[in-house]
Amino acid sequence: MRLPFAFSSIAGDIRREIVYHHAADGVPLGGIVYRPPDRDPRTIVLAMHPRGDFSRHYLAPGIARAGYAFCGATSRYLNNDADALHERLLLDVAGTISFLRGAGFERVVLCGNSGGGSLFGFYLEQAGKPAAARLATAPSGDAVPLHATELPGAAGFFLLAAHLGEGEFLLSRLDPSVVDEDEPSTVNSVFDMYGPENGYRPLPGESRYDAAFLDRFRAAQRERCVRIDARALAWCDEARWYRRRMKGSDSSGGEPGERYRTLRHALVRRYLLIYRTLADPRYLDLTIDPSQRRPGSIFSYGRDPIAGNYGEGLARVMSARGWLSTWSGLCSNADLRRTLPEVRVPTLVVNAVADSDIYPSEAREIYAASGAPDKEFHELEWADHYLNPVGEGLGLADPRERVLDVVVPWLRERWPS
Repeated sequence: MRLPFAFSSIAGDIRREIVYHHAADGVPLGGIVYRPPDRDPRTIVLAMHPRGDFSRHYLAPGIARAGYAFCGATSRYLNNDADALHERLLLDVAGTISFLRGAGFERVVLCGNSGGGSLFGFYLEQAGKPAAARLATAPSGDAVPLHATELPGAAGFFLLAAHLGEGEFLLSRLDPSVVDEDEPSTVNSVFDMYGPENGYRPLPGESRYDAAFLDRFRAAQRERCVRIDARALAWCDEARWYRRRMKGSDSSGGEPGERYRTLRHALVRRYLLIYRTLADPRYLDLTIDPSQRRPGSIFSYGRDPIAGNYGEGLARVMSARGWLSTWSGLCSNADLRRTLPEVRVPTLVVNAVADSDIYPSEAREIYAASGAPDKEFHELEWADHYLNPVGEGLGLADPRERVLDVVVPWLRERWPS
């Protein structure tokens, strides 16, 4: 079985070390460092994801075999991003890079796989600014110490099957036909991509959506995001008002009952339930943003995505502040359109052309947004999001090997092992 983002076997002579380190603010982190059998390289490739475990990333064996070290590190939000602030994730990246440099690696090259792409793009954009110009707060208003934290740079950056950002990703998948956020089965048929009258045909049928419907659909997705954002911001503003009151004279005077009420409101962290987050017409109409992909989504587990949309979905439970920082397509700072123009290190963009969730047009947009003087773009034919072979690719070499034919020469040309 090929696990997502994980290798299934590794040569016994590849040296592996479990490492324990800390984020820049002291939060404990971990990971695995892989080294080639016969040398101690000066360059290491670092892979991280906002919530995923990259400690057994499928690139690790090949990168080590090529003479480089590889580190798959975890974040503070491993397997649970319900309260994830990307601004604090930058402290995880900073602490990990500092740890690797302290371990003797002179150069750290960032591997931005999937959601790791927008995480690292955001990190490099902030690291490239003077400390006083960095963000002081998350979109929720929560303070973040980026101005007081050393954010060490990286030598290079490659993006592999990366989307524009988790917020931008979800914005394209929010079901705009939701009528009531507290009643997940209600539908406004005007915006329903799963309505037969709008062109939907259950798999294995072929759905077709016309341009007028798509325009209405995309506009309504943004309107739904605006509504969710407004609710989240109101909750964050309310809690902040009570926190300020706790610090003022009212917290020590007045009736004990009122002081306790203020404390409760100051401490509470409200959570959103966000239903129906797998609605993208591109999942079922392959004439929209055509590629080598199969119908469906990685989040619907081989089924018609209507099952995932009304079932488990994505970003289901989020704190108000976590939503604004991570999954809001209108508020999140981890957006490659915004960050990549400021990133100047050598950059490589690799698109998996049969990816069911990230499309060639998005990969080309990422490449175009890059401000790096040294940048390259490659397409990996007949490979899905996890670099499994698809369709005509079943007769080709394993995409997880073929991608090394792109990444390793790119590394060697700039940083000989």
